[in-house]
Amino acid sequence: MEIVLLILILVAAVFLTVSVMFQKSKDDGLSSTIVGGTETYYGKDQAGRKEKRLRRITLIISIFFIAAVLLVYILQPDYIATQGAGGWKDLTSFDTYFKAP
Repeated sequence: MEIVLLILILVAAVFLTVSVMFQKSKDDGLSSTIVGGTETYYGKDQAGRKEKRLRRITLIISIFFIAAVLLVYILQPDYIATQGAGGWKDLTSFDTYFKAP
């Protein structure tokens, strides 16, 4: 179950990154107005709908990503309860991994 959630988080992160990269910045509209953009009224409306859809998709993916991360955090085993408080000391000890010859 945890592996599946981690794979879903990875996929959601990739889709979230791609959807954010596809979005236009707010400055794009102003520069085309000053330079004299060639978009017609109808083309602008269609682009607005695409941007709205892309923002909605980004919002849905980000909500799913946050929920999946929280779910993995909740489902993970409590390390201190399973290994004991002394396990952390052994885990982070330098001497455990790199013993002097």
